[in-house]
Amino acid sequence: MGLKPCEDCGGREAEAEVEDRVAEEEDVLALVTGSLAQSYRPHRVEAAFHCRLRKNMSIERRSLQELQQYYLPGKEGSFHRGLGLNITSGQYTAPITGFYTFAATLYIVHGGDHQKKGQPRSRDRLRVLICIQSLCQRNVSLEAITGLDNSSELFTISVNGILYLQAGQYASVFIDNATGSSLTIRSGSDFSAVFLGV
Repeated sequence: MGLKPCEDCGGREAEAEVEDRVAEEEDVLALVTGSLAQSYRPHRVEAAFHCRLRKNMSIERRSLQELQQYYLPGKEGSFHRGLGLNITSGQYTAPITGFYTFAATLYIVHGGDHQKKGQPRSRDRLRVLICIQSLCQRNVSLEAITGLDNSSELFTISVNGILYLQAGQYASVFIDNATGSSLTIRSGSDFSAVFLGV
């Protein structure tokens, strides 16, 4: 009785090799994605706030003024975590040294003063700044500038960006009214910040 040669033996070995290789690749993939998933796990935000201006605030012409008197809105989506926000002074003192993202949106009304005195001049401009330690010229600050135009009595100006604060330093919102008329900042104007990291 003669033995038949195994016709499928080489195929089984190759199949086993492929299965081993696939298993190794899956193991490596699991290691990589597992560590990636851990490294991209959301971290807890240690400090953040969102507040609004409590009442209308008048800004005299040709003046620089710090915004004060905020409140924490008790609405869905608002937030306040950590220490440092003084809603009376409008100053946010950094509890941790690091990078913070800040934003301010101001709703501004300019009344009839400018119409009595003629058209706005090209140098009539409005700046909104977020300054460190109230030293807008000496320290780095976030700034937005707009010119006034006659067509709109109510308009919005926003500023946002990132500042690096040492623990204990504060940031606050300033408005520089370099126009020939007084302005009103409407209640409900926003100021917010989130600690990004060290």
